[in-house]
Amino acid sequence: MQGDAVIDKQNTKFIPIRNASGAIVSCKVEEKATVDFIGRYKQYPVAFEAKHNSADNMRFDRVEIHQQAYLDDWDHDGAIAFVAVNFNFDSAFIIPWRFYKAAIETRQRQQKNIAYRAMGMQWVITGKASFRADELPSAWKVPIGGYGGFDYMATVKKVWGLEE
Repeated sequence: MQGDAVIDKQNTKFIPIRNASGAIVSCKVEEKATVDFIGRYKQYPVAFEAKHNSADNMRFDRVEIHQQAYLDDWDHDGAIAFVAVNFNFDSAFIIPWRFYKAAIETRQRQQKNIAYRAMGMQWVITGKASFRADELPSAWKVPIGGYGGFDYMATVKKVWGLEE
C-alpha cells in the first residue's frame, strides 16, 4: 500500500503571549484547525479527526462543532470522512462520520437503541453521551501495524469497500 495515500496533519495556529521583557509566557489560539488530518487515498479525498482517550469510554462531544461541520461537508461531497479513536493505546477504531453524526443526533432527539444503517453496515446507537470500544462494530477495529502502530488505512479500505 505504500505510495497510495498522502495524509497531512493540520496544525492549530497560535499567537504567543509575551511578558514585559518579551519572553513568551503563554499562547492563545489564533485560528482553530479544521480537523486533524486531510489528504487522499488514491483518488479519494480523506478527512478525519483523531481522538485519544485514556478511559474506557469517550464522549461524542469531543468532536467540536466546527469540526462536525467540516466533516459534514466532506461526507456530503462523497469523500472519506471519519473519527479515529484510540483507547489507551490498546485498541483503535475508525467511526465513519455519518455514523458518528447519527449518534450525536440520536442523543439530541433523546432516542435510544436505534439501528442506524449506512454503507452496507449497521450500528445500534444507544443514545448515550459516550461510547465504549465494545459497543463499536468489529469491522471498524483498526489492526496493529502500519505507520504509527495502527494500520488505519487497512480499515478505511475495508469499510469503504476500496480493497483491491
